[in-house]
Amino acid sequence: MKKLLQQRTTPHQVFPSPAAGEMIWETPPCFVWLQEEGYAEYTVTVKGKDFFWEGHTERNYIVPDVVFPAGEYEWNLSSGEAERGWVAFSIAENAVEFIRPDSQAIYDSIPVDLHPFHLFCKEDIPGLVKDHTADIEVLKRNIALAYEDGIPEAPRFNTDPEALPYREYFGRHRDFVDRNMVACALGWQLMGDEKAAAHAKALFLEVCSWDPAAECALHGGKYGDELGLSNARCLPSVYDLIYDLLSEEEKKLAQNAIAAYALQCEKRLSATDFMANPGNSHVGRLPAYLGNAAMVLKGTGFPEDMLLCWLDTAVEIYGGIFPFYGGPDGGWAEGPFYASSYTKWYLPFFNAVDRFMGTSYLDRPFYQRLPHYLIHFNDPAAEIKPFGDGYWCHSENKEWPGFLAQDPFRIYAEKFGPAEAVEMEKSIPQPDVFLLHLLDIFLPVRKDNKRRITGEASCLQTFPYAGLVSMRNHIAGGEDTMAVMARASRYGAFSHSHADQGSFVLFYEGTALISPSGYFGRSYGTIHHFQWTNTTAAHNCILVDGEGQLTRSHLTIGSVGACHQNGSIYTAELDLDDAHPALRNWKRKLTMDADERTLMVEDFVEADNEVTLDWLLHSLSRPEADGNGAFLTRNGICLDICPLEGIDTAAEIIDYFPVDLNEGEPEQYHVTMPEQFHMTWKTEKKKSHHIIVKMKISK
Repeated sequence: MKKLLQQRTTPHQVFPSPAAGEMIWETPPCFVWLQEEGYAEYTVTVKGKDFFWEGHTERNYIVPDVVFPAGEYEWNLSSGEAERGWVAFSIAENAVEFIRPDSQAIYDSIPVDLHPFHLFCKEDIPGLVKDHTADIEVLKRNIALAYEDGIPEAPRFNTDPEALPYREYFGRHRDFVDRNMVACALGWQLMGDEKAAAHAKALFLEVCSWDPAAECALHGGKYGDELGLSNARCLPSVYDLIYDLLSEEEKKLAQNAIAAYALQCEKRLSATDFMANPGNSHVGRLPAYLGNAAMVLKGTGFPEDMLLCWLDTAVEIYGGIFPFYGGPDGGWAEGPFYASSYTKWYLPFFNAVDRFMGTSYLDRPFYQRLPHYLIHFNDPAAEIKPFGDGYWCHSENKEWPGFLAQDPFRIYAEKFGPAEAVEMEKSIPQPDVFLLHLLDIFLPVRKDNKRRITGEASCLQTFPYAGLVSMRNHIAGGEDTMAVMARASRYGAFSHSHADQGSFVLFYEGTALISPSGYFGRSYGTIHHFQWTNTTAAHNCILVDGEGQLTRSHLTIGSVGACHQNGSIYTAELDLDDAHPALRNWKRKLTMDADERTLMVEDFVEADNEVTLDWLLHSLSRPEADGNGAFLTRNGICLDICPLEGIDTAAEIIDYFPVDLNEGEPEQYHVTMPEQFHMTWKTEKKKSHHIIVKMKISK
């Protein structure tokens, strides 16, 4: 019999699931596989104790319509005379029972003559205002800022060399659309502010009048898709909020604009075959926008079958493989900067489905466990948020204002806990103004008594699907909190992830003592970003004969191994055998002793040929050499770095980027970022290396 190989060939593709030996946390599970050339129809066969299920499809996924009892199973994928072979998996005893909502039922539940309904309904408003008194005061400042900004000019970066360039323009576009327009529309509904209403309407009609197929197009291309993403995200909700302010002619203009962006969302999802190739951050936002458009355009004269098709696409994606970069452990493979935004884009759509259907996508395992990831990797007190692009950013940074969400815990902490997530959210200061994510601030949170799998917060937390581990002696942070985080991920070095398998960071009381290095520069994709920040050399890893891991590749992978705690001692083991093409074996062991304030890093490396290793560390404060070790001080905290085995040479310490931050960028757009420092130790040339480096913190 022929074999279905099921081997990923690009980083965009799904991971076949359930994997061998995998514990599944929801029932019925979604079965996912790779489509293979020459095979058009697939059969999924599932066997368990006194259980049998079989399904047929032309797609690369299938979701049964019956609940699978807890227990042991095996499944096979076949097509014609070919099959994959039986794969064992299990359903957890406390797996979430999640029957996917039907798109027709959702469509039928959406009101036609009720506005607003998308974010909230009229009857929700008194309770929202009462529960959000501090947020209302911030919203008032947002509205005042919107008046100061006025009305934006239409984009001309595509045709006028003297106009504001694309990168700078789309930053301002977010100010006008995601921030000002939404704030004023909320001000109208929540406070009855007529001046805000007029400004929201003026902004809305101005943006709706721009050609969706020109500079605002969602197809990307030379200038990117950021304008279209903002418009597709915000226009449906704002249309619903200011519906009663619009004339019939203005409604038609708005409806046509919303539909135009939705058609582009549909086209782009189809062109990427998203259910088979979901590894695209920007395209991953679009299903929610498509669903939002279908909801608000119901009853406006657009063909019902078209709107139902849009809604069906969103329902299939959110009930199936989504989110690609997050798994049932709650971790986010692209890192905290992107997690904080990418777990918000779809909340208005989820909220509307929940309100009218009583079915919440947030009940699925990823969303329930997301607060654990936020506790460890989005701690408000932490100086940086590793790993991935934007690790250096804060919400108020001018570089990308608000993209690191000002409150990433919103909705999730209140709905799922645990208590530490609720307390961390309370510790976030009230902002002067809301910067980007205004659509989820006033969403009603539906409470229920369903069985939860969120669990209690833990000082040692692994995220095996995302490939992350975090160890901290005080889960709530604060005084004497030592924290170590590391990455070893199946997601490789693609999208917003770097070639940094095995890299780690070290914190004490929120201060980053050992950190990743590198920035974007002016924007994503600069020479510095791709030739430094993305590379292994920028991270706390090893180079082999001066070479790093493969960049922008799905082949650069690792996994989190055994992790355990014994009193104050925490240990994490990383399997990095497949992280570097020149190595046969690489294991990294991180041992944190919180009482002694020490971190021991131990590497076991084997190569087929004799190789020299560069052992790398990076810091945000200037290190000084000390024999073959080094020491540094940051925020009054001292760190001594002492190689104990495998390194006999002194560290080379440099205070500049080997690839300049502004290389290749016009001088008028050069940026200045905080200094970073780079330490390199070199080993002897041999096949096997055993390296031990001890780091000790003192105050």
